[in-house]
Amino acid sequence: MEKLQAALEQARRQRTESASERGPAKAALVRPLQQNVVEAWDALQPLSADPKLLQRNRVYTSLGNAHATPYDMLRTKMFQLMNANGWRRVAITSPSPGSGKTTTTANLASSFGRQVDLRSVVMDMDMRRPSLARVFGHSGTYSVFDVLEETVPFAEQALRFGKNVALSMNTKTARDPSELFLRRRTAEIIDEIENTYQPGIMLFDMPPVLSNDDTRAFLDNVDCALIVAEAEQSTIKQIDLCERELAEQTNVLGIVLNKCRFSDDSYGYGYGLN
Repeated sequence: MEKLQAALEQARRQRTESASERGPAKAALVRPLQQNVVEAWDALQPLSADPKLLQRNRVYTSLGNAHATPYDMLRTKMFQLMNANGWRRVAITSPSPGSGKTTTTANLASSFGRQVDLRSVVMDMDMRRPSLARVFGHSGTYSVFDVLEETVPFAEQALRFGKNVALSMNTKTARDPSELFLRRRTAEIIDEIENTYQPGIMLFDMPPVLSNDDTRAFLDNVDCALIVAEAEQSTIKQIDLCERELAEQTNVLGIVLNKCRFSDDSYGYGYGLN
């Protein structure tokens, strides 16, 4: 693991030294909300997720117990880095399928949800193999694809998880989502959602970078990206290639080493951020 971290850190330093600034800083993540924003949140249909189902799907952070600690630590470091840089939107992706990016997204959504003064919007952009709805036990008529195609408004499609997390999930697959992501109107819709609900953080569960071009097509809509790698499966070459491709279009927030069997009990599960 030390060799993996050293190799990635060296490659990251080389890219950081040549990287240019990307856009002006935004306001702090926690901000006061106007009455119309509060009303927009209150109008979202609440999602009643079965706690036992969440536990079976490894979503531990809604309870804030010992199993939630690694994700809570990740949440805190993400919050600090994003707040310091004025970043609000983060794409969560992986080099290849099966790394646990959706489980990480779900746990982060629930963990951020326990931050009472912070509102979060979570959107499932993995439209070829959507799984966020399965994790939360949701089955419905409309998907994120319908929101971006403007057949249904976000206010009718999204659900409110707790008091301060809006979940926009997929209950069906879509073909060629990259074409949809490249549309100018898609960027405008994302902006409209942010302006209406004024979330502190927007999480986008993206497809694996090396599987198709969907994530590349969407990256212009985010401020940074988080990579979820699978221990003993994701290779250094895959992780480095994934990080290089992301760094060409956005800021790389860090790398999570998931499914790691070896950990330091005095610290927690293994993961790292820049």
